[in-house]
Amino acid sequence: FVAHDIKNLVSQLSILARNAERHADKPAFRADMVDTLQSSVGKMNDLLARLSQHNRARHNAPVAVDISEVVMKSAYAKRLIYPIDAELQPGLMAMADPSRVETIINHLVQNGIEATSDGSSIRVHARRTDGGVAISVTDRGSGMSEAFIANQLFKPFDSTKDGGFGIGAYEARTLAQSMGGQLRVESRIGKGTTFTLWLPMAGAQVDNSPMGEADRKS
Repeated sequence: FVAHDIKNLVSQLSILARNAERHADKPAFRADMVDTLQSSVGKMNDLLARLSQHNRARHNAPVAVDISEVVMKSAYAKRLIYPIDAELQPGLMAMADPSRVETIINHLVQNGIEATSDGSSIRVHARRTDGGVAISVTDRGSGMSEAFIANQLFKPFDSTKDGGFGIGAYEARTLAQSMGGQLRVESRIGKGTTFTLWLPMAGAQVDNSPMGEADRKS
C-alpha cells in the first residue's frame, strides 16, 4: 500500500512539474503550487510513519464528519494536476475517518486520470442516499469489461498497467469496508467508469441495503 501511494505521489508531482514549466510565471499558480507541495510533503511524512517499526498503522475510529469538506480537500489538491468537476451537497454528515476517505478518493481520482487519454475532466459527485452518503468518481476513459471487474479489478498485485501495483482498487475497497462502507463500480468499455463509495450517514439507522434501491437501478 505504501509503495502504491508513493507511486501516485510521484506521478502527481511529475505532472505538477510539467505544468509549472508553462505556468510558473503566474502568481496564483505559484501560490497554489506551494499548497500542493506542502500537502504532498505531509502525505510523504504520513507514509514514512506507516513504514516505521514503531508505528502500528492503526486508523482513527470513524466519527461524524462533513464528507463534502473531505472530498473537496482531495479535489482541491489535484486542481493543478488535472481538471476535476466537483458537485457536492452541503451538510453531508457520515460516520468515517477523514484520512481513510481522502485516501480512497485519491485512489479513485488517480485511477480515472490514468484511464483517460483525451484530457476530459473527472467528475466527483457526493449525495445522500438511503441510510448513508454516496461519493461517485466518474471518468470518460477506456472503461473495463465485466469480466475484468469480476476477476481482476480487486485482486491485489494483478495489474494491466505498465509499472502498476494492482492494489489501488483493492486498498480503496478494504478501507471502505473497514469503516462499515462499501465500494462498487460500473463501467463500459470505451465509455468510462464510475466508482461509488458508500458510507453510513451519521446518526442514521443503516439497513442491509446500503446503496439504496434507486442507486442499485442507476
